Amino acid sequence: MTCMQLLLYSYPYVTRFDLRRLMGQKIKLTKSTIDKLPIPQMGARVDYFDTDCKGFGIRVSSNSRRFFVLKRVKGKLTRVMLKPYGVITPEQARVEANKAISKLYDGIDINAEKAKDNLKGMTLADALKKYFETKTLKPRTVENYGDLFRLYLDDWLHKPISGITKEMVATRHLNISNQNRKAAANNVMRTLRAVYNFANELHDDTLPPNPVKRLSNTGQWNKIERRQTVIPAKQLPQVFQAIQKLENPVIRDYILLLLFTGARRREMACLRWESVDLEAKIFTLMVTKNGKPLILPMSNFIYDIFNKRKALRENDYVFPGHGKTEHLIDSRKQVNAITQITAVEFTLHDLRRTFASNISGTVVGGYELKRLLNHSFGNDDVTAGYVIHSIEKLRIIMQEATDHLLMLCTAGKKINE
Repeated sequence: MTCMQLLLYSYPYVTRFDLRRLMGQKIKLTKSTIDKLPIPQMGARVDYFDTDCKGFGIRVSSNSRRFFVLKRVKGKLTRVMLKPYGVITPEQARVEANKAISKLYDGIDINAEKAKDNLKGMTLADALKKYFETKTLKPRTVENYGDLFRLYLDDWLHKPISGITKEMVATRHLNISNQNRKAAANNVMRTLRAVYNFANELHDDTLPPNPVKRLSNTGQWNKIERRQTVIPAKQLPQVFQAIQKLENPVIRDYILLLLFTGARRREMACLRWESVDLEAKIFTLMVTKNGKPLILPMSNFIYDIFNKRKALRENDYVFPGHGKTEHLIDSRKQVNAITQITAVEFTLHDLRRTFASNISGTVVGGYELKRLLNHSFGNDDVTAGYVIHSIEKLRIIMQEATDHLLMLCTAGKKINE
């Protein structure tokens, strides 16, 4: 849009002669002349320049009138916005404009200085908010990071991020660890480290060294052993029977599918009916840890579970819930009930390990197991790039895995015996 067209749009009732007079018009910026300036339509802005102070002007829009300075410095046209008309008078604005022009001629980047001044007061909460706005993160990650800061760093959120010291980090990490939350202590400090590095980049590396370095330099990080628990094969019949006796059919079928597919709990909980094809006997886990959809075939036993779920369908989710997510969230009550009956303690993720450990090597090979579990193949694993698994080939493997697990769960007996 040309300047003439823009002004015609802004002032539909002004003649072309008047528009030519308005374009680039220089006026003596006084209270009287500013009050008489026409107001443009919504979305349009018009600049007027002062006759006495070169580069000093006022920008008029439908809802504001703000003074500015416009100068070419080192070949670059630079606009510095001053305070709005009404907050300062034209006379005060002219004084501020002369100061700004003097700085610009001295090579000072006023806009960059303003940005740095804004960053100086950046709090931890500000940095976290900016981190979320800039990074491409999964909603679950955003929720987890927010929870960590809210639960363990709530009293730091409104402190300047530059004021967080090594001593503060070391003490807080130790306090959280002493509450039997060693993994949480590590996680919150790793998150703080990432947010601090991000804020330091915004500050052009002017923040103090990352205070979380103290934990590495002193060896304070907690050593967390990876959980390796599974349900022992000899206890699978007890657990299997207890699962089948659960009164809640949604959670009963949910736990059974976790055991017989090795899926992660959230992957299965977020499964929608639109991702289930009963005719083709396949289902697709869309919400996965690595972000890659996982298409899995159904064994006969798994197909029967989905059929039962379909007959009891309540909403768009295979495992419906009553909260705002509309899908199943918490099954701890039922897991605890199974433990009370069987004296076997386990978590939902233990079901994934139980699935993998019982079929690995005996029923499926390493590449097939990785495919079923949606594990990524390393970049250095050249062979994996040549191993292509069709759904029908995986169906045979899934059926063999199901049959093997059913044999263990029923001690060789048929399910209805």
